[in-house]
Amino acid sequence: MPNVNGYPKFDFIMLGLGEDGHTASIFPHEIELFNSPNYCEVAVHPVSGQKRITITGNIINNAETVVIVAVGKSKADRIFEIISKTEIANNYPASLVNPINGIVNWFLDVESSSRL
Repeated sequence: MPNVNGYPKFDFIMLGLGEDGHTASIFPHEIELFNSPNYCEVAVHPVSGQKRITITGNIINNAETVVIVAVGKSKADRIFEIISKTEIANNYPASLVNPINGIVNWFLDVESSSRL
């Protein structure tokens, strides 16, 4: 795998979006993990306390192609806030997904995109 900008460069990273605006198992209460200089971090689910291993933002944003997949009405508000770049979106790790090529591909169903 090539190293570009000091980080591995993946061809493709596919992420999901949680109702709380989390992505890649980085939750709003630990948003600082997104900007970690490490390749991976241990995140903790805010409700269950489950520990999860996640890649960090430097890996995500260094990828050639980044896709965020979201389905369901429960995601509509977060998607609107993130895509519209509202102030509250700054609290959501998914709003920090900004690949170096500047392109985030969103794959949404009718319900999740209902506010767009």
